Amino acid sequence: MFIFELYFNFFKMKLLLKLWTFWCLLITVSIFFILLIPNLFLIFCLGDFGRNIFVQYNYYVGNILLFLFGMRKITSGSFPIKYSKPCVYVVNHKSYLDVIIIASLIPYKIKYLGKAEVFKWPLFGYLAKHSGQIAVKREDKASRQQGFDSMKRALNDGYSIILFPEGGWRNNGDVKSKNPYNLQESKLLQEFRNGAFRLALETKVPVIPIALMNAQERFSDVTMLIKPGNVFVHIFEPIDSRSFHDAFDLNHKCHNLILNKLKEFNL
Repeated sequence: MFIFELYFNFFKMKLLLKLWTFWCLLITVSIFFILLIPNLFLIFCLGDFGRNIFVQYNYYVGNILLFLFGMRKITSGSFPIKYSKPCVYVVNHKSYLDVIIIASLIPYKIKYLGKAEVFKWPLFGYLAKHSGQIAVKREDKASRQQGFDSMKRALNDGYSIILFPEGGWRNNGDVKSKNPYNLQESKLLQEFRNGAFRLALETKVPVIPIALMNAQERFSDVTMLIKPGNVFVHIFEPIDSRSFHDAFDLNHKCHNLILNKLKEFNL
C-alpha cells in the first residue's frame, strides 16, 4: 500500500509539472506574439534607436516571465548591477532558462553571443538576427573569428556582451545536443573557452562573472519540465581586465570564482 501511494504521488506530481510546463509555454508564446508587431516596428522602422529599446525592455519581459513561471530570484553579491558602461559578462550555462534570467538582471545595452542553430529558429531566430545579436558556429574557426570581431565592434559601440564561456552544457542523460567542445556529463562547471577573456583584454573592458546556481533544477533539458521555485544567482564585482597580462589568468580567476560559489551552494 505504501509503495502504491508513492507511485501515485509521483505520477500526480509529474502530471502537475507537465501542466505547469504547458502553462509556462503558453505564457511565453502569448507574450512573444503580443509583442511581435511592436518588436518588428522597433527593429525595422526605428533603426539603432529601436533596436536599443528592444534589447533594453527585455529586462522587464524577463522579470515578467519569471514571475509568471512562479519563480523568484534570490540574488546575492553586487546587485543591482551598478556598472553601466560596456563590459563582458561571463555566465555559467546549464539551462534554456539562463537567457531569461540574465535578461531580468541587466537593464543596460547588451548583446548575446549565441550558437548559430538558435538563429535558425522560426521567428525567434529572425528577431535575434535582425536585433543585432551575434551568431557563431562553434565548430567553425572562421565563424568564431567573425563573432569575435563583431563583439569588439559592439563593445566599441557601447554595448556589453553576454557570454557563456563553457560553450554549452552536458546534463546527466543529455545525449541529443551537439557537443563540439567534448563537454563532460554533469560536471559542475566545464572549462571556460578563452575568447571572452581575450576580448576583455584587447578592448580593456571589465569582466563581470555571474553564477547561476540552480537554473537546471527549475528547467531541465532532459525532462523538459519547468518547476516553480526560487532561482539563486550571485553577481560578482567587476574585474579590471587591465590588471591581467594573460587572458588565461583572467579566465582562471573568473572560473574559480564561479566554481567556488557553485560548490558553496551545493554543500
